[in-house]
Amino acid sequence: MTLDARGLPVTAHCDAELASIDWFTRRLARIDRGAEAILEDAKSFPGSPMIQLGAASFCLFGQTRGADAAAADYLAAAKPLLASATEREQHLYHALSLWAGKDHLGAVAAFEDITAKWPRDLLAVKIAEFIYYILGQQHEGPRFRAHMQRLADANADDPDFLATHAFAQELCGDVDAARQMAERALEIEPRNPWAHHCVAHIYLRRDEQHDGVRVLESFLPIWMSVGRVIHCHNAWHLGVAYVAQLDRARALETFAHHVWGITPELIVEQADAIALLWRIEMAGEPVMQYWVALADRAEAHVDERYMPFLDAHFAFALARAGRTSALEQLEARVDERAARNDAEAHRSWSPVGRALIKACAAYAKGDAKRAANLLDPVMHNVTVVGGSDAQVDLFRQTYFRSLLDCGRKSEAKAYWSAQTAGKTLSPLDQQWLRSAA
Repeated sequence: MTLDARGLPVTAHCDAELASIDWFTRRLARIDRGAEAILEDAKSFPGSPMIQLGAASFCLFGQTRGADAAAADYLAAAKPLLASATEREQHLYHALSLWAGKDHLGAVAAFEDITAKWPRDLLAVKIAEFIYYILGQQHEGPRFRAHMQRLADANADDPDFLATHAFAQELCGDVDAARQMAERALEIEPRNPWAHHCVAHIYLRRDEQHDGVRVLESFLPIWMSVGRVIHCHNAWHLGVAYVAQLDRARALETFAHHVWGITPELIVEQADAIALLWRIEMAGEPVMQYWVALADRAEAHVDERYMPFLDAHFAFALARAGRTSALEQLEARVDERAARNDAEAHRSWSPVGRALIKACAAYAKGDAKRAANLLDPVMHNVTVVGGSDAQVDLFRQTYFRSLLDCGRKSEAKAYWSAQTAGKTLSPLDQQWLRSAA
């Protein structure tokens, strides 16, 4: 039996296949440059089930119809190879098929089962982490952390696992444990961008935005040399920190040079760009000149349903750019998704997602009263729509602004006071609470 660099069983016919699998796993785990090489390797090694499965997983992270179609091709290529594949590869095929079919609840359980059998399977860990994001990482935080704790002994000195485990700890509010793990990951690999990502979350949770800005700025040259997805997303965190400090000029500079426009076809770049502009506008800086380009990208997704979190962003961009027809089409498709009789419709799309998406569009169009009315009954459970704690804060901020802007000042003040209780107020928090007085 052939084993990869992590001691996991794998079907491999030569050292080059093993090297491809090991390289892909490590690059993907930290969202780093080079993971995309698996697509060329899938052409070079058509008889490797693991490489075909790796290519399928890489595509599924793309969250577009085109990426889904490519993933389906790789899964089809892997299927006839399963008869002689390892048990682990067969399980991976099953789990990836569930993910490809958008059965996220079934898929995450399947990846958890894989790590129960093979606790050093870092690929399964990383995919599970992403599916928790689809399901709402803050909502799924306790499950995510319990999953990582089961695997901790088997991966005690792995910097990529430590960064992921640290993130799970932060999502559950255990910032001290998260910081300890992130620091350990960076001791082992100082350039690990996923560990940097966890550090960004820790500073946000700790209300150490000023120190956080300084540290994140020191990481920025590293992010510019690694994978585009993590460069964009980590820079988004830096931009959010600038907004919290009311440094709107530097937030816009970060947006223009690091978040938007380098690879605008990527979903991550589109969502992060929309979210950062949205925050900048709520902080008092109009940015109308950017919404047309973002709406152009959002229009491509009106018939795609991956998670309410993404659709809320697309709806906001379409509304800001005045794309009435496209927005109506998106909202109609969301209604259809929410009406389906499946677990995710009942969990997120129907009870929360549909109202959230329409509220975000209403707020973008200047109808704060409608936005607040739509959000009133769903904010208590908003974490089920997808995204991390930092990302879902956008919807909390939008609810506050909706209450404030429609004249419900006392409710706005009470809500934001509760959200910031026990925290050191940022300049933005202070400005907002003064405006609600």
